[in-house]
Order: sequence, then C-alpha cells, then structure tokens
Amino acid sequence: MSWFFRNCRANKFWLALGVLAAAALGGIFLLKLPPLAAAMDGPEFCGICHVMEPQVDSYLHSAHRDAARCGDCHLPHGLVKGSFYKAYTGTRDAAAVMLRTYPATISISAYGKEVVQENCLRCHGDMAAVIGDTKRDGGLYCFECHRQTPHLK
Repeated sequence: MSWFFRNCRANKFWLALGVLAAAALGGIFLLKLPPLAAAMDGPEFCGICHVMEPQVDSYLHSAHRDAARCGDCHLPHGLVKGSFYKAYTGTRDAAAVMLRTYPATISISAYGKEVVQENCLRCHGDMAAVIGDTKRDGGLYCFECHRQTPHLK
C-alpha cells in the first residue's frame, strides 16, 4: 500500500498523459467523420487563407470542381493514414499562416505528390488499368502532363 502512495504522483502523470494521448488520437480520427470532413474540405474551407486564393480560383474553373473536393486529391483515403496526414498538414499550414512563414509560391511536398498520384490512379482506375502507373519505372506523375485539369497551371 505504501508503494502506491509513494508512486501516486508518477501514476497521475502517466494517467494524465494517457488521457491526453487518447483525446488527441480521438480528435484526429474525428477529422474523418463525414460531417466534419465535409466541413473541413473543399474550396470554402481550403480557401479561407489568402495564400491559397490562386489554387482555389484555378480549381473552381477546372474539370474537377464538380467531381472532387480538395481532400479527394490531396489526402490519403485510409482512415488512419488520412486522419493523421490531414491533422499534420492542417496544423502545419495553419501555423505557417498565423506566423506568416508560408512560402511565396505554394508547392506540393514529395509525399504530397505520391498521395495525389495514388488518388489519380484510384479515381481514374479504368484508365489506369489500360495505361498503368505512369510514375513506375521513372515516368512522370499523372498531374505533370495533366496539370491543366485540376488547377489550370
């Protein structure tokens, strides 16, 4: 019994840390719930930041505006992978905007390119079945040739 009281402070710390971790993990997974995911996706949400105006304007004039939202192309589609990536990129981007450290030219990360490529192949699977993965064996990403389609650039 005396061991418990001697270690009570340590136990409270680990309990608090566990509760905090569980709450953070739960919050991350909440990002993928349909109502919240829909509210935090698309040009209305992604275009809140002044820095994203050119990307949103080009998207609104593209062939994808009626078929896909921002997250359909820019987020992984698995629950775990998609939730964590959305939480990470959203936090990173919000911090960059608040601290005014965002780059003058918005560009996609190397991992972001892989995510977009996977989503091109996922949505356009019928075409991809005939053509194959354009990136395989040192080829180009789909969006390198079809840059005009999603963002008119």
